[in-house]
Amino acid sequence: MGTSLILFKVFNIEVRVHWSFVLILIYGAFAYAGSDSNVLFGSLYGVLVILLLFVCVTLHEFGHALVAKYYKVNVPSITLLPIGGVASLERMPDKPIQEFLIAIAGPLVNFVLAVLLLPLCFVVYNLDTRLSGAPLTLNNLLGIMQTATPAGLVIYLTITNIALALFNLLPAFPMDGGRILRALLAMTTSYVQATRIAVFVGRIMAVLFAIWGIAGGGGIFMLLIAFFVYVGGGSEREAVESRAVLKNVLASQALTHSAAKLYTSERVNRAVELVMNSYQTDYSVLDLSGKFVGVLTRARLIQALNTVGSDARVVDVMVPAEQIPICSPRQNLAEVWEKMAESGSRDVAIKDGSEFLGLITVDDISEVFQVVGAVMNSTTPPQTPSSAPQPSGATNA
Repeated sequence: MGTSLILFKVFNIEVRVHWSFVLILIYGAFAYAGSDSNVLFGSLYGVLVILLLFVCVTLHEFGHALVAKYYKVNVPSITLLPIGGVASLERMPDKPIQEFLIAIAGPLVNFVLAVLLLPLCFVVYNLDTRLSGAPLTLNNLLGIMQTATPAGLVIYLTITNIALALFNLLPAFPMDGGRILRALLAMTTSYVQATRIAVFVGRIMAVLFAIWGIAGGGGIFMLLIAFFVYVGGGSEREAVESRAVLKNVLASQALTHSAAKLYTSERVNRAVELVMNSYQTDYSVLDLSGKFVGVLTRARLIQALNTVGSDARVVDVMVPAEQIPICSPRQNLAEVWEKMAESGSRDVAIKDGSEFLGLITVDDISEVFQVVGAVMNSTTPPQTPSSAPQPSGATNA
C-alpha cells in the first residue's frame, strides 16, 4: 500500500487510491467504448461509471470505519483498489457483537444507496422515450444498464449496489460475510476456533470464486478476489492465534533484565561494541540520574554511523522517550503488541508508575510467541509467522 495516493481526509480517516486503480478505469473505458456510436463518448462514460461505482465503494468502507470508530477502534485509512476497498482497522473490536455490527455496516450502506436510487430509476426509465412501453423486467434492466444513457447509469448503480451488498455477505472470510460468520461463531466458541472455522469456509469460497473466474463468469477480477480471500484469511488467522498466545504472557515476564543500557554521556562507538558482542538490537538510554530518556535503535545507530560517525553522542541520535509508547508491567503482550501497531514503534517502555523497568522490542515479542506458542501447542505446533507478528484488521468491499 506504500504506493497509494492520498485523495482526501475526513473524520480523521485518509482515503487513499492505489496506483493499480488506473487499471479499472482503463477497463471501464474499453468496456463502454463500443456501447455508443461515438467511441470517445463511450469511453468517457465508462470512466464515469467506474468513478461513481467507487464512490459507492468508498461510502461502503465509511460504513465500516464510522461504526469501528464508535467502538474506539482507530481507522487510519481507506484504500481503494481495482477489486474494491479496504478499511484498515488498527485492532480488532473487543466483543463479537461489535465485529458483527462493524462488518454488516458496509453492506447496509449499499442497500440504503440502492433504496435511495430506486425512485430515480423509475423517473429516468419513464422519461426515456426509447423505453416507453417496454416492460420493467430484470432482463430489460440488465440490457439498459449496458447503454451509455442516464437511465443506464442510474439503473447500473442501483443494481450494482444491491449486488455489492449481497456479494459481500457471502461467508468468504475476511470479506464482510466471513467476518459476520466469525462474529456469530465467537458468541458460542473461542475467538481462535471461530476464526479457524471462518477461514476454512472462506477458503472453500475462494476456490469457488477461482472456478467461477476460470470458467469465464467473473474473469480476472474474480481470480484476484479469490487470491485475496485465500491469502488474507490465512494471515488473519495467524494474527488471531498470535494474539491468543501473547495474552497469556505479562509484560513483566517478557522483560530482559540483563539487557545492556546506554547513557547520555556515552558515544555511539559504545553501542557498536555492544552490538558486536550480543544479539541485542535496541538499547534504552538513561541520563546520569538513571532516568529513561530515549532509545537507540539499530536503524538510528546505522544512520548515525553513516552520517555523523561513531564519535557522535548517543543523546543526539536516539529516539526521544516522548516518542516511545509506554505500557504497565501488568499488561499482557497482546496489549503491548497493539500499542506498537498503533504508534508505529518497534519498542515499548515498561514503566511501573514513574519507575522504568526496561524495554520490550518487537523481536522480544516474536521470540516469546514462538517459545510460548510451542509450549501451549506441544502436540500441534502453532502457525508462526516468519517475522514478528503484525496485527490484522481490515474489511473489504
